[in-house]
Amino acid sequence: MNKHLLTMHNITKTFPGNGVKAVDCAELQVGTGEIHSIIGENGAGKSTLMHILAGEIIPDTGNIIISNRNIELSTPSIALKNGIAMLHQHLKLIPELTVLENIILGVEPSTKAGTLNSKDALNKINKLCKEFDIFVDPKKLVKNLTSDKKQITALLSILYHNIKIIILDEPTTFFNEIKADTVHKVIKKLQNMGKSIIIITHKLKEAIEISDSITVMKSGRTIANLNSSETDINHLSSLILDGNSKIKSNKPDIQKGSVLLEFKNITYSQGAVNYLDINFHIKKYETLVVTGIRENGLEILEQILAGNIQKTTGDIIYKNTTTGNKIFSLRKIGAGYIPSDRIKKGTSIKSSITDNIILLKYKFFSKWGIMDSKKINGFVSKLIDEFGIIGSGNQLISTLSGGNIQRVMIAREIDANPELFIFAEPSKGLDILSKQMIYNKINHLKKKGSGILIISSDIDEAIKIADRVLILHNGKEAATLINKNLNRVEIGKIMLGLNK
Repeated sequence: MNKHLLTMHNITKTFPGNGVKAVDCAELQVGTGEIHSIIGENGAGKSTLMHILAGEIIPDTGNIIISNRNIELSTPSIALKNGIAMLHQHLKLIPELTVLENIILGVEPSTKAGTLNSKDALNKINKLCKEFDIFVDPKKLVKNLTSDKKQITALLSILYHNIKIIILDEPTTFFNEIKADTVHKVIKKLQNMGKSIIIITHKLKEAIEISDSITVMKSGRTIANLNSSETDINHLSSLILDGNSKIKSNKPDIQKGSVLLEFKNITYSQGAVNYLDINFHIKKYETLVVTGIRENGLEILEQILAGNIQKTTGDIIYKNTTTGNKIFSLRKIGAGYIPSDRIKKGTSIKSSITDNIILLKYKFFSKWGIMDSKKINGFVSKLIDEFGIIGSGNQLISTLSGGNIQRVMIAREIDANPELFIFAEPSKGLDILSKQMIYNKINHLKKKGSGILIISSDIDEAIKIADRVLILHNGKEAATLINKNLNRVEIGKIMLGLNK
């Protein structure tokens, strides 16, 4: 392994809109054929540093040296010409185009007549799929793909180019534990081909297992560079948390109340295929976690709860009132809801922090059609402080890190004190501190009498926060367990259908 294929030296970036110094004299060194992870809490500067390397953000100061040449990466196209590409956490795909069209965008092969040579492109894509043991239908529209197939499409668009430095932002976020192993195999294969891979991840175990070396960032600065073989989760946690690596959930044991929500004999079918068959209830003062491998019913359950699709059979009962044949409406019953797709369904990405936070309270801040800006500013400032949001009220959501976007949504939904709170994949893409903040807020809601329904494919999360765990396998309830002395192996076997 050759040292210093890439050196980023004294990189600094301050955003003029809010004066936040996102990156502060950061350093990074990556060797040829090296897998290098960057870790740190949300807002630590990881993504900004990598956006600079990908040519998407121009730094205020610093040098980027590739193969001993100082290079200015002022645009993504210049970065591509220098063999650098980034797979973003929030995928930059065009939904209305096919998989093939997204993959070849910008490097379309042409025939002698100047027309698109789709046959050559298809052959190359199929060859890449076979070589890396991944698959997605090239003819499908991206908007019709599942989250993990979209991730594969974005990955193929990078593999299609001749890239030598590949940046992966939370590459296994959209994959369950089995499919994440497929991603890891792809990364290892790329390493064997001499590629250098930089991974932004919040998963400390993943960073240690897959990486050769790890950079730890905090408050925009590089605070440690470590060999993966010479560290462990406790050490990394202590660096991120300033020495405090022992975080407890402190899940309160509270007497349960009356039933709030019940799914009674709910099914969802398309043709002869039955995707969901489930019964459950959630009480006041209770947290129920529904877990399983994604594509085993979790997405369908969320879609029914969100009112995006209609159940096929059964009754949804809220506070002893059935919804009948109507599509279930979370907002009409006053439930809080944070979707798994935070960007498209949970926020107005082009609006400000303020606009997103007061979304459910416009009438409260309005009198005779005029918004009370003083009252709004005070309210928003209070929630920014309370939920640790890094940014100012007038800052656009699109400029925030993934963790801060989640904090804005959580602040909006939890401040409304919903009697029923539904949260899909709470810890997706979050650091340790942000996860703990969420768990504390959920427990606080529960203490006040709310019923909490969590949809999560994260086994550790289920054990950490649940009073009861409902495990799905092939869309059906495989088990419902009271959370006393549960372990991840037991739950994992049930998820995989290996407990029979």
